[in-house]
Amino acid sequence: MKNDHTYRSLLRIGLPILASMCVSQVQMITDQAFLGHASPEYLAAVGNAGYTIWTTISFLFALGTGTAILVSQKLGEKRHDQAEEIAGSTFVYSSFFALIVFLAWFFGNRQIFMAMGLKDPILSHAALYAKVVTSGIVLTGFTSASNAIYNGTGYTRPLMITSILRAAINIALDWLLIFGHFGFPRLGILGAAVATLIADIVGSGYTVSRAFSRALPLRMSLRAIRRANLRNYLSVIKVGVPASLEEFSWNAGNILLIRFLNQVDSMAAGIYTIIMAVTLIPALVFTAVGNAAMTLSGRRTGEGRPEEISHTGKAALTMSAVVAVAFALAFSLAPDVFVGLFTKDGGIMSQTGRLLLICSVTLFPRAANIIYGGNIRGMGDTRWMFGTQAFGTTFVVLAAWILIFKLGFGITGLFIAVFLDETIRAFLNGHRFYASVRRRVREIEVTRGAA
Repeated sequence: MKNDHTYRSLLRIGLPILASMCVSQVQMITDQAFLGHASPEYLAAVGNAGYTIWTTISFLFALGTGTAILVSQKLGEKRHDQAEEIAGSTFVYSSFFALIVFLAWFFGNRQIFMAMGLKDPILSHAALYAKVVTSGIVLTGFTSASNAIYNGTGYTRPLMITSILRAAINIALDWLLIFGHFGFPRLGILGAAVATLIADIVGSGYTVSRAFSRALPLRMSLRAIRRANLRNYLSVIKVGVPASLEEFSWNAGNILLIRFLNQVDSMAAGIYTIIMAVTLIPALVFTAVGNAAMTLSGRRTGEGRPEEISHTGKAALTMSAVVAVAFALAFSLAPDVFVGLFTKDGGIMSQTGRLLLICSVTLFPRAANIIYGGNIRGMGDTRWMFGTQAFGTTFVVLAAWILIFKLGFGITGLFIAVFLDETIRAFLNGHRFYASVRRRVREIEVTRGAA
């Protein structure tokens, strides 16, 4: 009965998150597919720009993870006013960070890509795309705080609606502006950037406005914004900065890997982008379940019921394992079906089969890492996750460099390094999760015995 309730809770929270991420993924895949068919150079440019842009703004959303953890714990403790004040402080102070990141991109986008080793024409395409798209960064402080409310309360349906709005607008404008249909100018990669920016503005408007709704278990309010204070935000930083550094470390590692690929072949980054987009589909499920587990673990931590966190972790792992098996079979048996969504180039497609086979095996440790990580963060231990990710980033970069350049594995060496990294961290994070649960259970038993 308890397991049934846990599965239902994971699905109730996780399905809207999954739907929102799936829609966002469709948006990204469509963007890449349109650009790939317009020009292979566009695909390589977006592959470099996309990862780099997300790396610089990911810490804002990871700070939102800190807010979500604290909100869920405060609600578990029945401290509704404190949860509201934390959300309001995040809304105000995260906006300052967002402004700084926007200015860095607006004035330094070309220099950033030159440091990554890009050369014209791909350099100019990437710089143009980034300059337009990153104008929407000024809104990310507000949206990350709003998303934290949805994740922290478990009321995640607005995330799904936001993603549907973004995707519908972006896909329609992509088709019109990249190719110049219905009399619109044929803008190529600039059209993709304009479409993404407009979709971001509309989606952010809905996300923020919905966060003020009285129908939410916890809402953003003008009162909370007026009462925003640095002390509350420092508590967010304490929990959120390790999560931000974890996210930054992962993305920084990806940028270094892409830089390696740019040295191997001018189109290698495009191939990497395709493979990552395809394999991200099952990762969306893992992430949605992991986020739901984080919310439930945070609530149980606040309620003082750590034994139920173990049930949450096991249920989440079971759900993710089923998904991993299904996609591993699909990627192994029909790789061209997935890669064909992005390109019909025979040279690119011939390289993807063996890479997807490696990625199929990697799905299992990746799922474990995401699920264990969600539960560990929910208990408030974001420092451990940053530590294992920092180790993983260092390991994967060194291993990839050795396998690609010293042992001559080329792009295949990169995916072997990723598999080794995910597997090692799965064992480390799994051990930490179960040890943390046992420790908290013992602490509760001691407290009850003393009472």
